[in-house]
Amino acid sequence: MSSKPSFVFKAFDEKSFQSTAEVWTQEALNGLAFPSEIEQLMAWAARHLAHQEDASVAYGIFSPDSKVAVAICEIVVTRKSVRSKWIKMLRVRLCPRIDDALNSTSEASSAGLRDALEIFIQATLGTFKLGKVAQANTIKIYGRTRQQADFLRFLGVELEKLPHNPMMVAMEGKFLVVQSA
Repeated sequence: MSSKPSFVFKAFDEKSFQSTAEVWTQEALNGLAFPSEIEQLMAWAARHLAHQEDASVAYGIFSPDSKVAVAICEIVVTRKSVRSKWIKMLRVRLCPRIDDALNSTSEASSAGLRDALEIFIQATLGTFKLGKVAQANTIKIYGRTRQQADFLRFLGVELEKLPHNPMMVAMEGKFLVVQSA
């Protein structure tokens, strides 16, 4: 992978959220996703743009200099105990264009997989940095299905390859667990 990230993790502002909602809705209307699913996702994200303790929040993964997110991350900071916080990346939803390419049987599938992997790496790094700010010492990423758990194993291997890696990575059941090294 290149030294300059292809994507960046950041909070939505009003303009970037509106731009994302418009583009994703149009991609869905063009047949790349179910419009009702995108509508539900955007309604959820619109209600979860501001951080609140013990409540999920929507963050975006953006191409540099873009106001349109290529993925939406659902993040929540929870307390494991009085002295310990966890930050959980509950899901990462890829934009319809990348999700369609990822699920394609054409050449686009390889590009979709590369983009998805880089998006998940940046989502994990962004969540890791967010966890440090929130003083959460453990990040957990959940794989709902067998395929998602397999992808998380692959993601863990790729995270361990990062130069100057500040993280320890391990699978615990269906969770990819990331902690400070």
